[in-house]
Amino acid sequence: MIVFVSYIGTAYTQEMLETNKAHIRFFIDCIKNQKKEKLADGVSYPLNRNYPLPPIRNKSEFIKRYHEVFDAAFTQMISKSNLSKDWATVGWRGIMFSNGKLWLNEDGDLRAVNYSSKIEESKRQARIEEIRTTLHSSLKEFDQPILVFKTSKFLIRVDQMKDNTYRYASWTLPNKMSSKPDIIIPKGEFLVDGTAQEPNYRFKNKEFTYECSFNSMSEELPRYFVRIFKGKKEILFQKASLLY
Repeated sequence: MIVFVSYIGTAYTQEMLETNKAHIRFFIDCIKNQKKEKLADGVSYPLNRNYPLPPIRNKSEFIKRYHEVFDAAFTQMISKSNLSKDWATVGWRGIMFSNGKLWLNEDGDLRAVNYSSKIEESKRQARIEEIRTTLHSSLKEFDQPILVFKTSKFLIRVDQMKDNTYRYASWTLPNKMSSKPDIIIPKGEFLVDGTAQEPNYRFKNKEFTYECSFNSMSEELPRYFVRIFKGKKEILFQKASLLY
């Protein structure tokens, strides 16, 4: 799962302000000289990692997992980056490095890292196989896990299949993912909605449409939420927490 969309066309980029340049220079210096303490003080926590790796929730976890996120290859990439060619400001979305491998917010804080090191990927694959053994038999076959949402009433899982479609599975709480799902909807799709390009997973089941959505910009909506429509009428809206 990538929560922050990694590519934004050049039409959206803007002229870089001197304050932005100062933030970038400071960040590059910290990476180049491995100033982990200073970097850890400028992170917008939690720093999500590719599911099912757990997010980095605080400063101590960031320092502990620093070399898993910023391995030698990524460190070199950032250290040798060209401020005018490799970095761009994208309005209220923040400061983008290398077409979205990394994002800083307007204050220079680290907001997202979409790069995945070999160490992280190895741990991620091991974790995927571990999770697979805990699922109900109807859900064991998938290519990549995407998300697990928990609302006040439901536990919801989305997986990417080998044909690049998505599968939705839902349980009524307190049932667990080892039990048979109440509903399974195959052939879902991934969309990006709005000017913020927020990830949205959409599934159709006869006249019903199920959506699992992310929000990082609007103060009017929760960070994660689930909606169900019957035709065009919204019949359910629930705030969700992202478990993985």
